[in-house]
Amino acid sequence: MMNARFKHIAQSKVFCHTVNYVILAFAALIGLETVFKTDAWLLAFVVLDYSFLAFFVIEIIIRILAEDHPGRFFVLFERKPVVKNGVTRMVFTFTEHGFWNLFDFTLIALSFIGIFGQVIHPSFIQIGRLFRIFRILRLLEVSEHLKDVERRIMSIIPTVFSFAVLLLIMNYIYSIMGMFIFDQRVFATCDFSSILNCFITLFQVMTLDNWSDVMHDITTNSPNIPPFIIQSYFVSFVVFTSIVAFNVFIAVMTSQVADQVEKDMETKVDSNQAMDEAVHVQLRDDMKQVVLELQRVRAELNELRRRGSV
Repeated sequence: MMNARFKHIAQSKVFCHTVNYVILAFAALIGLETVFKTDAWLLAFVVLDYSFLAFFVIEIIIRILAEDHPGRFFVLFERKPVVKNGVTRMVFTFTEHGFWNLFDFTLIALSFIGIFGQVIHPSFIQIGRLFRIFRILRLLEVSEHLKDVERRIMSIIPTVFSFAVLLLIMNYIYSIMGMFIFDQRVFATCDFSSILNCFITLFQVMTLDNWSDVMHDITTNSPNIPPFIIQSYFVSFVVFTSIVAFNVFIAVMTSQVADQVEKDMETKVDSNQAMDEAVHVQLRDDMKQVVLELQRVRAELNELRRRGSV
């Protein structure tokens, strides 16, 4: 009984809209804190921060109690049977519901750590308040259009991760090469003294941020290294990372988004066809019932006529 009440509250439109409005108000409050920095406003902001945190805690508690089992609130993967070639297998499927639940719970927990951690160090409360601003991402669940955008973003995450790994490997290879070629030297516009500094320098080159100035600086201050070697090093790195890799990445992402849109359209068409079939079946059943009723009425009329003739 208690679980049903909490579920009714958590699934009600009033509750969902209220949470969304409070998240927007809290985001606006954090923005106002950067404008009004006087002591008179500071106390009001602290009180409002605690009030918002109390509201978010109550919201999380209601959503946890609304689950059939409190532990399901934190479930990220569910086992579902999948039939393929006549064989039923159990597979794990990712649940967006569990992801957002963990996301909200983690931010609230970090906010609590920020409040109680300020006893150890005052900066803890700033960290807690900073993390709570990310709750505005929860507004992606407000409308179906935003949900579609979110699903498409989630679908390309593996591609983004693979591309990041590729760039990491390329940066690592060229960092090692740069440390050996330039003898771990520090120049005016770049630094090849360590692997970390090489990564930072090559990241700057990869984003095309004055990369030609970096190349000319090293060429001018490295008379022992042939200019052809230096130019080949930087030009090849820019071509492989900024031109080839990025263009391939954009092409793959575009293709994946197009495939996702096509799958969504096919799913909608299939669902519409299923609805149409269900409507036709219902209409056919209704017509059968009407025919049977007419036959029954006709039989009763014939019976009345027969009795009247007698």
